[in-house]
Amino acid sequence: MELTFFQLLQLVDITINRLESVFQFWLSATFAAIVASHLASDRLTKAYASMLTGLYLVFTFSVVVRMMAFRETLERYLLEVAEMRGDSLGSSVVGLVNTSIWATVILGTLATVVFIWHSYMTTGNRQASIDDVDQPTTNPPS
Repeated sequence: MELTFFQLLQLVDITINRLESVFQFWLSATFAAIVASHLASDRLTKAYASMLTGLYLVFTFSVVVRMMAFRETLERYLLEVAEMRGDSLGSSVVGLVNTSIWATVILGTLATVVFIWHSYMTTGNRQASIDDVDQPTTNPPS
């Protein structure tokens, strides 16, 4: 079944909205990880920092896979629209938006991981990690 020009434009719009929605979801989770590591920095152990980093990276990977799928779908729709219009050139704005989104995801992910570990490393009273054994301190005889 062949899609009409109007149907293709609707699919382009829907795909762009989904791509933006996934990006906004990732951005919200990024700020949540930053805020959580900042507000809980006095209780952030090595184990918790590792878990937060791992969960954040797995989540980011999942979002990147979804964004790639939506981007591929969008490119396919845009090619069909260009064929219907008889255009041979792609939109440079779409490429610029795509580049800016990927730059934000890559730099944002790196900055978030650095911030999580910075929050762990700069706590004033480094508490023992789950793996550390809490040794009581005794005063030596004078």
